Amino acid sequence: MVGYPTDHWASDPNPASGLAKYLTTHEGLYNRVKNSLILSMLPQDMKGLKVLDYGCGCGLFSIACAKRGAMVTGIDASGYAIASAKLYASREGVPNRCNFVVSTEGQGSEYDLVLAKDVIEHMQDDLRFVRTVGDMLKPNGQFVVSTQNAWSLNYVLEGAYERFWCGNRSWMGWDPTHIRFYSPMSLKKVVAVGGLTIERWASMYIVPYDILSWLFLLRKSVTLSSLRFVDYLLGKIFPFNRVGWAIIASCRKLPVPILT
Repeated sequence: MVGYPTDHWASDPNPASGLAKYLTTHEGLYNRVKNSLILSMLPQDMKGLKVLDYGCGCGLFSIACAKRGAMVTGIDASGYAIASAKLYASREGVPNRCNFVVSTEGQGSEYDLVLAKDVIEHMQDDLRFVRTVGDMLKPNGQFVVSTQNAWSLNYVLEGAYERFWCGNRSWMGWDPTHIRFYSPMSLKKVVAVGGLTIERWASMYIVPYDILSWLFLLRKSVTLSSLRFVDYLLGKIFPFNRVGWAIIASCRKLPVPILT
């Protein structure tokens, strides 16, 4: 399996510098827009809620949930990321609301909310993953998942460029550790295996911010930051909420039918 480079935040043994790299990444335009859409799918008041942040990285969403009142468990495969997350929680004044654990498996059960930002496309067995999520959630619990979208304009543009122009037939997006793409239809089928139904959708990067760069086959970089407003205005409205490069789904655990 392809791993992250040595200068990636998840590979940095120094918690402070790893955290700095991580936060710098999330200051970029793409991540700012995406993070705001994900946060908008979460309850504003999370007091009393028990949350699992699956693949928490250095803890951005764990800490956001803790600040809204939740008790959060954050898990990540990288021990370096977990060390940075603990440092971040301490800096933000919520270490007593966050429990960070080095793990690739769920921790405990009976969660009100499970968050998996850009995790499912890394999973060798995504069906097992959603079954685990379903088992960990309380009845009527919420699962928020984000991933990359094969029904997007960027997939058409960048995917065709990488696969046919560059000959990179194994291209899986911007992260070398991704192993698959999803579409809204395939994601809906996958989460259903875990007893989950999708209630709300959001998407972003509907029109790639660098779309003019493709006129020059990327020889010239042109970023139209104003295109973020397309995401903010249309990213939760059908059909646009299903056609962005990043798709976000808010799922609900289906109640178990009572047999009579």
